[in-house]
Amino acid sequence: MSETEKTEKVTMKESELTTLIENEAGKVAEKKLSEFMEKSLEDRLKTLNEENQGLMDEEIQKALAKIKPDHELEKATEEADKFSEPVEFLDAVVDFKTRKKFDPRLRFVDNSGNIIKVAGHMEEGEDSQGGFLVPEVFRADLQMIALENSIVRPNGATIIPPIKTDSLKIPYVDDTSHATTVFGGVQASWTAEAAAKDLTKPKFGQMELTPHKLAGITYLSHELRDDSAIALVPLIKRMFGSAWGYFEDDAFINGNGVGQPLGILNCNCLKVVNRNTLLRVMIEDLAEMYACMLPGSHDYGVWVINPGVIPELLEMGSGNAADASGKILVFTKDVQGKPRWEIWGRPVFFSEKMPTLGTQGDIGFFDMRYYFIFDRQPITIDFSSHVAFTTDEDCWRFVLRVAGQCWPAQTITPRNAAAPVTTQSPFVVLGAATS
Repeated sequence: MSETEKTEKVTMKESELTTLIENEAGKVAEKKLSEFMEKSLEDRLKTLNEENQGLMDEEIQKALAKIKPDHELEKATEEADKFSEPVEFLDAVVDFKTRKKFDPRLRFVDNSGNIIKVAGHMEEGEDSQGGFLVPEVFRADLQMIALENSIVRPNGATIIPPIKTDSLKIPYVDDTSHATTVFGGVQASWTAEAAAKDLTKPKFGQMELTPHKLAGITYLSHELRDDSAIALVPLIKRMFGSAWGYFEDDAFINGNGVGQPLGILNCNCLKVVNRNTLLRVMIEDLAEMYACMLPGSHDYGVWVINPGVIPELLEMGSGNAADASGKILVFTKDVQGKPRWEIWGRPVFFSEKMPTLGTQGDIGFFDMRYYFIFDRQPITIDFSSHVAFTTDEDCWRFVLRVAGQCWPAQTITPRNAAAPVTTQSPFVVLGAATS
């Protein structure tokens, strides 16, 4: 081979090497540019998120600033708290209603939740639907008993304390679709240097919480009252606490919003997932429900299930094997082992308040943080020895006023919506129909 041929061959290899280096450098540069652009968009969206969260907080603070604190209720609560123990409070109520013996620590609340007079100035014609403000310690004790039978309150519901207003309006970001925007209208787009930016802003809505009255009564014989005053306290606590918790919780789940709170199963943002097989619950159903939960709610959601679904869960297996023929059971290995009632790391609660097996809502996956509870009137207790005079029984009544409602206003459409996740929500239930 001549020297000229050798030079040409070497030159060609160097040229290929140079081209290769240039190509690789271009790929590296392209990758770095892509990473930079992604980081820039992420930072911009984060800034928008913080700005709009700030707007949201500002709107909420403006709304709450317009509401005057209930100073009368605060003062009355302080006075009522001076009872040393629950039995002392109950005895004071009985003494006033039977012997007109006034105890200045008693505070009477009318049927609108207003403190209208102290015991020393009460008349026989006081509002028949009112009652005596339960001391905070006793009320907390009653609430604790109620929570043991409740699902919504103790699992993260947003609780708004008593405020002196007949209804409460709360602003919120009206976010329904992420197809082109977020926060109900905020959009980030790529723009050239020094180019005009698109002006976007979030869309706000307003939710109104209107309190409704929950009342209950129970009867105690004179013998029980007279033989042991101490026994009266646990009995009242058990009856009122359990009744309060049960019926309030039932409304938070099933209420139609007419004269009662609007329950989760009737809210506009409820996401219904069609089941795989009629009258059955399959692991595919649970997987689709989990996928339709808002991504930010996966670590907060709880499963609420009708007890009639338990056999379906105990016999549930993975894989496509037929029933009782080689399925790998999900919740238990054998009848000697105790089931671990969790679904993908989140707790399971069984409640008869949920619809029966095969109907819509027999299984729910809920993020209770999105359920708002407005405690307008604290629980009050009243007493009468005349209602059941012929049977020698005393009548005790409790009354409270409370509002409940879900947020957001409707389900949210994700940016890349496709079956089975066409919409998402913090409240997801299994439907009655099949796909």
